[in-house]
Amino acid sequence: MKVIGIDLSVLIIAVITAYIGYQFNHRSKKRDAFLKELINSYNEVYFPMFERLSIIIEIEEKPRKLELIDSFMQEHLGTASKIRFIGSSFILDYFYKLREAYSKYKKESNRGNERKLLEKVQGFYIMIEDEYRNAHDIIYEDYKQFVSDTFNNPFFVVLSSIFRILYHLSVFLFWISALILYYTISHLIIPIDWVPEWWNIGTALLLLGLATMLFGIMMMFKEMVMKKNRRESKVVKNLKGRIKRIFCK
Repeated sequence: MKVIGIDLSVLIIAVITAYIGYQFNHRSKKRDAFLKELINSYNEVYFPMFERLSIIIEIEEKPRKLELIDSFMQEHLGTASKIRFIGSSFILDYFYKLREAYSKYKKESNRGNERKLLEKVQGFYIMIEDEYRNAHDIIYEDYKQFVSDTFNNPFFVVLSSIFRILYHLSVFLFWISALILYYTISHLIIPIDWVPEWWNIGTALLLLGLATMLFGIMMMFKEMVMKKNRRESKVVKNLKGRIKRIFCK
């Protein structure tokens, strides 16, 4: 079947190829834009806020703590505030709740308002700390890998490069097998001339299954081999703590 003198199968391949290329390019551009914004937020908000809030949290003397909270809030009030660089809408909303608690405390400095203000500050600190550390992990994700490639034995660097090639090859094979399955299903609906007679849906599913297994294995090796500059997750920390408590009893 032809459309405007062009074979339909060729046209479909061209459209899908263009779409896949667009998606990869679009994702790459979105990631670059995201990193740019994240680095800006990291420098302008997350790091400075984390440092100041850490000092506030560590201080036990209440008058001094409240004085620093007052200074912190005054800095982040008004149109010039860098609070706008916070990426998370949830944290931004929480800041406005903190600001509301601060305003109530300034109007009426009783114990109830003071307690609510301190609770909000504590909660905001936890959120900012998490955001700060997550941003650091993302920005410097490949730090350990680059250091390893720079100072490691050249033989292992070559092996690492070969592994990366194999990993990307497994990703490519996975998508190709998925595309083949798509065309196989299309062939069942609208027969395509260039599809061999012996080819069927079972073979396509088998190919996709094998490609998925290969991709899964390479993903597993990637997690073991690739060096990522990430902190230990809270889930893992809690799990280790529970195991330690169980065996230490």
